[in-house]
Amino acid sequence: MSFKGVGWLLVLLFAALVFFLAATMAWIAGLGWVLGLLCAVWGVFLLAELKRWVSLRDVAWAANVGFGCSVIRWFDVPGETASGLMSLALLGAAALCLIFFALLSPGLLGWIASRLRPQPEPALPVEQPASPEALRRWGPKD
Repeated sequence: MSFKGVGWLLVLLFAALVFFLAATMAWIAGLGWVLGLLCAVWGVFLLAELKRWVSLRDVAWAANVGFGCSVIRWFDVPGETASGLMSLALLGAAALCLIFFALLSPGLLGWIASRLRPQPEPALPVEQPASPEALRRWGPKD
């Protein structure tokens, strides 16, 4: 991995940490702040998908994962108060939450962006290759 790749990985980890902290503060402030932050993250992701800005899309994906981690922190119960079955249920809920925020929501937003994106202009017409019948009619001297 090159230095550039390590630097980009650090930027993505920093974005996830910043949005984890921002979403944690939003959970403390109220549900309206949480929904506003989520709409902002998903709006930036849609904009980046529509404009095909890959680096902004990656940062928005990392912010989405950070938001998902804050959701996990929000419904987390201290380990000593939860029974064995309850702790397994919380672990499963955390896994489902991460799957949703890391895979499903970016996939759905990408699908929505592909539907909103204008159709590409048709390519220039290309001459069709000769059919086998035309190749048989033409001799080697043609």
